[in-house]
Amino acid sequence: MRSYLVPALLALLVHVLVLLLLAGHWFDHADPRELRPRHITAQMVDLGAISQAQEKQKDDQRKADDARRREQERLEAEQRRAQEQRLTEEKRQQEQQRQQEQKRQQDVAAREAAEKKAAQEKAAREAAERKRQQEVARQEEAKRQEQARIAAEKKKQAELEAKRKAEAEAKRVAEAKRKAEEEARRVAEAKKREEQKRLEEQKRQQAEAERKRREAEELARAIAAEERVAAERAAQQQVAQIGDYINVLLQRSWNIPTTARNGMVAVVEVRLFPSGEVDSASLVKSSGDPGFDDSAVKAVLRADRFPRVAEVDPLTFERSLRRFRVNFRPEGLRW
Repeated sequence: MRSYLVPALLALLVHVLVLLLLAGHWFDHADPRELRPRHITAQMVDLGAISQAQEKQKDDQRKADDARRREQERLEAEQRRAQEQRLTEEKRQQEQQRQQEQKRQQDVAAREAAEKKAAQEKAAREAAERKRQQEVARQEEAKRQEQARIAAEKKKQAELEAKRKAEAEAKRVAEAKRKAEEEARRVAEAKKREEQKRLEEQKRQQAEAERKRREAEELARAIAAEERVAAERAAQQQVAQIGDYINVLLQRSWNIPTTARNGMVAVVEVRLFPSGEVDSASLVKSSGDPGFDDSAVKAVLRADRFPRVAEVDPLTFERSLRRFRVNFRPEGLRW
C-alpha cells in the first residue's frame, strides 16, 4: 500500500502544476485590469530531482535495512560462537572430570591391589610360621619320645641292677651266714661278734635298699611328671591345630561385608557339642558396624560343624574347645 501512495501523490502534484500553468495561459487574453491578480507566486518543480530523492531515500532505507540485517547476522554469529565456545568449554571440563574420575578409580584399584598383595604376603608368612611351629612341635614330640624311651631304658636297667645287687647280696648274706655258723661252732665269742657285725651290715643294707627304693620312686615320679608335661604339650598342640582348622572353615564361610575396614574387630563366643556341631554363637564385643557384627555371627552358624573336634579327647575338649571366642577382623581371624 505504501509503494502506491507515493507515486499517486506525485502524479496528483504534477497534474495540479499542469493545471496551474494552463490556467495562466488562459487568463492572459482577458482584460489585464480585470484579470490581474493582486500577487502571483510561481514555483518550479524538478520531477527528476524528486525521483532521484525518492530513489536516494529508498537506497538509504535499503542500506539501513542491509546494515541492520548484517548487524543482526553479526550478533547471531557472535552468539553462536559464544555458545560453541561454552559447549566446547563444558565438553573440556566434562572430559577433564572423566579423566580425573578414571585416575581416581585407577588409584583406588591400585591401592586395593596393593592391600590384597600385602594380605596375601602376610597370610603366606603366617602359614610359613605355622608350618615352622608345627615342625618345631614335631621335633619336640620326637625329642620327648626319645627322652621317654631313654628314661624307660634307664628305669629297666636300674631295676635289673637292683635285682642283680639284691641277688648278689642274698648270696653274700647266705655265704656270710654259712661262714658265721661255722665260725660260731668254733668260737662262741667270735660268733657273737660276727652276728653283731652281720646285724649292723643288714641294717646298713636295709637302709641302702630303702634309699634306692626312694630314689626309684622319685625317678618314677619325675618320669610321670615329664609324661604329664608332654601330654599337656601335645594337647596344646592339638588345640592349636584344631584352632587353625576352625579358623580356615570360618574364613571360608565368612562373607566379609563391603563396609568392613581395617582395624574393625567383632568378638563372637562359640559353644560346641563334643561332636563338633555348633551349639550357639553370640556377639560379646561389637565392631561398631551392625552389618559387620551380623556377618561374623552368621559365619559361625553357616559353618555349622567342625568334624575334627570329635577327634579331641573329652578332657581337652572341655578345657579348650567347649567354649571359645573368635576375633573377626578384615585382616584375618584370631582366637
